[in-house]
Amino acid sequence: MRRKYSIALAGVLLAGAAAAAPCPTAITQIAGRVAQLRQVPPPFAPPCRLITSSELRGVLDRKLRRDLPVAPELFIQALFRLGFIEDDSRSVYDHILTFYTTQVLGFYEPETDEMIVVDSPAASRVEGALVWAHELEHAAQEHRFHLPSRLLAIRGDSDQQRAASAIAEGEAMLVMFLLNSPGSGAEQLSAAESTVATQARALAPNPEVPAYFVADLVFPYTAGFSAALRAYRSGGWEAVDGLLAHPPASTSALLHPDRPAAAGSVPARELPPVPDGWEEVLTDSVGEWGLAFLLGRRTGTNRADAVASEWDGDRLRLIRNRFRSDSWALAWRLRCRTVRARQALSEALQQFLPPVMARLTPAGQPQLTWVASGRTLELRAAWPQPPPSRRSPS
Repeated sequence: MRRKYSIALAGVLLAGAAAAAPCPTAITQIAGRVAQLRQVPPPFAPPCRLITSSELRGVLDRKLRRDLPVAPELFIQALFRLGFIEDDSRSVYDHILTFYTTQVLGFYEPETDEMIVVDSPAASRVEGALVWAHELEHAAQEHRFHLPSRLLAIRGDSDQQRAASAIAEGEAMLVMFLLNSPGSGAEQLSAAESTVATQARALAPNPEVPAYFVADLVFPYTAGFSAALRAYRSGGWEAVDGLLAHPPASTSALLHPDRPAAAGSVPARELPPVPDGWEEVLTDSVGEWGLAFLLGRRTGTNRADAVASEWDGDRLRLIRNRFRSDSWALAWRLRCRTVRARQALSEALQQFLPPVMARLTPAGQPQLTWVASGRTLELRAAWPQPPPSRRSPS
């Protein structure tokens, strides 16, 4: 699926140093068709920059180091401490870079409004034109709605960014499909949706790359394509444009568009501040997709999806001791749609999370504090206790 439907990592990779060059014919030929289909005002001809295959790895490394909230190596450690992956060794990042490099033929860069092209024979093949159409549509999204730029700016909420990315990728896939099959009706669109889902399930796992990164890469294309198709069926391009202008604020809103609007956020101010002697590693939202993935690794998928589907906001803060890099702590506040749903979430997390939390401290199982109130659940794991206040002599 990746080779056919996408040639970039969400269309937001940075080119780095590269030489300006004429665009391959496959790109120039398809650009006009994209502009016509999506009514992009002229001129619509993003310039191209070429990079070599050997330069690509360094390009991806610079991009990840620029756009992740922390250095990639530390980000991987955070995912390990939180239970999303099982290995935080230095080789993990190397394997991830290798995996990403094999997926990339080119991409659109919103900061410079350029098509970044890996200089290879595949880039000029006519049969790759529809793949370039996908990336050119990201350029159209930038020209009309500044969506790729907005994606880059969503740094403190991974769940919101994932939902918006799904709209960007799903709409680009819809453009690609309709260019390949003009005049498609409901039956053909449904078949395309099923094909994408089937190809995603059949994606061969890479034993050296944590499943989290593969699942995170696939989700925007599967869920996003479904969302774009749903809008297109109900209201044509006008409805799709509404999604591009105002993407869902969470993966929950993306996955359940027919539900009444929910709050969907927990402000960071509701979390405890970073204690003296500690440093913040990550403050973020896990979201419904992340919660389902985390629970699904330890229980059946059906139960995980059911529990996670009642998500109504969360925020976590992961910290590390400034003087002991192997000592971490977590504060996580979650809210569910109902009290009963919060009870189900409490049961699931208390059953499966304690062994994961043992990764926070070198001594093993840390102290866990669970506080439930109404629809809200809060967990503190190994969180430092404030020093006792000193009493003045009487």
